[in-house]
Amino acid sequence: MARDTPTAALLDGGGARKTASFGIRFANYFVNEGPKHIVTALWIAAQIAYYVISWIQLETSVELTGIRGIIKEGLPTARAAANLINLNCAILLFTVCRNLISMVRTTFLNKFIPFDKNITFHIVIAWCLVFWSYIHCVAHYFNYLRVEQALQPVVTSQLLSWWSGPGLSGQVITLAFFLMVTSAVESVRRKYFEIFWFTHHLFIVFFGGCLMHGAFCFIKSDPAPGRDICRGGPTFWKWWVLSAVAYLAERILREVRGRRKTYVSKVVQHPSKVVEVQIKKPSAKTEAGQYIFLCCPEIALYEWHPFTLTSSPNEDFISVHIRVAGDWTTAFAKRLGCRFGKEDKDLPPPTSLPFVMVDGPYGSASEDVFDFEASILVGAGIGVTPFASILKTVWYRLTTKELRRLKKVYFFWVCRDKDCFEWFQDLLMTLEEEDIDHFLEINTYLTAALKVDEMKNIIINDMEGTRDALTGLRSPTFYGRPAWDAIFQRIRKTHSGTDIGVFYCGPKALSGVLHKMSNKWSDSGMGTRFFYGKENF
Repeated sequence: MARDTPTAALLDGGGARKTASFGIRFANYFVNEGPKHIVTALWIAAQIAYYVISWIQLETSVELTGIRGIIKEGLPTARAAANLINLNCAILLFTVCRNLISMVRTTFLNKFIPFDKNITFHIVIAWCLVFWSYIHCVAHYFNYLRVEQALQPVVTSQLLSWWSGPGLSGQVITLAFFLMVTSAVESVRRKYFEIFWFTHHLFIVFFGGCLMHGAFCFIKSDPAPGRDICRGGPTFWKWWVLSAVAYLAERILREVRGRRKTYVSKVVQHPSKVVEVQIKKPSAKTEAGQYIFLCCPEIALYEWHPFTLTSSPNEDFISVHIRVAGDWTTAFAKRLGCRFGKEDKDLPPPTSLPFVMVDGPYGSASEDVFDFEASILVGAGIGVTPFASILKTVWYRLTTKELRRLKKVYFFWVCRDKDCFEWFQDLLMTLEEEDIDHFLEINTYLTAALKVDEMKNIIINDMEGTRDALTGLRSPTFYGRPAWDAIFQRIRKTHSGTDIGVFYCGPKALSGVLHKMSNKWSDSGMGTRFFYGKENF
């Protein structure tokens, strides 16, 4: 018979949360929020300080008396903003060096700098660039107008803004940056990934324009014996060169690694439009919880799509489970021979499997599962994929006595469609049969309503009470959404004085709930802290 989440049973113990002291509240805050907020605040504070220092230096420089007399406060305003553009561009490319991020996140620095938030920080830097670029552009438009007022009719503001070296290069930079930013907003990126992908490669135009932009000596110092009136020439390259070299090395490494011997060895079509692809790549060395980028040149030569690995490092292949939802995944699934619905039944079967390229693997938050004594794994729908790899690795390490710190795993799988449970049914049944129930707790949740005939079928097949009618597991399926407050309270009571990892992959809405729960039920006074991490790529 259908069961409800046993909220009442979970609420015993733990008690009402008492008001904690400021020190404990700050320690709780620092568990999940502190590092990212502090890094962001320090970055913004550093920019404000640098802008003020630059503005004062430019406003008081004796070398710029002449030009400052013409464009007045527009000089320090525009040039100080340009310095901040240089600073942000110096960091921007480092945030997308995936190999570098995967390496440094394994060091002690990851405790203080949230490297798993590299894409979030990339977005923060991009919006900082938007702000400083706006200041820089507006200030220079006023500067062009003041130069026109001082030198007309020889020079006009239109000539300076459109046909001079600084003006034309600035227009090109601004247009390229505008297209990159507008196509990268989430609503566009999710729906039109190809547009985002190709317009984001306008970074070549953007950085190329920035390299030239300062080479035209628009801001000249006062003439004097032995003085360089161009004040040393362009400076952007001095800020940018280190990150440019790192990113170039990153891209070369990706291309070389992506073209190593790779072939598809097996394809399995699962219910609910999910395709399992097993790939042989002898050079790939993986860890549980990592992800790869996949390219199929027959579909799109320059498109690389990220997928979390569902295979264990102990298997002789790497595998991914792909939910067929967009243009690329649909085309790739059909090329693999999968057929969905009546419209595909007349398609001829493929005579061969396609050539694919694999870039990676790369590290993610899920890698840290084994660093805690207890870990909570939450997958929503196809978001369960990284935990398939982790559960396989848990089973292997248990059987070989290689599991050290991790003592308990709580696995939650939340699905809308009952057929989704078939994706990893064999794996979960194997884990139960291996009698590691003391180590692994499996919780499956079905959130969508069932039809009447489906309910009757469950009642008939659930009479014995030894196996769940939906999943075939000994662990029952709960109907409805999990009662997260009760669940976290129970786990906090069970593992008092322990650091607990909470790992999630799936839609953003549930991520917010789990993040909130991790903060709410952390109690540094008791020594129980919930560290939250989710997939980011």
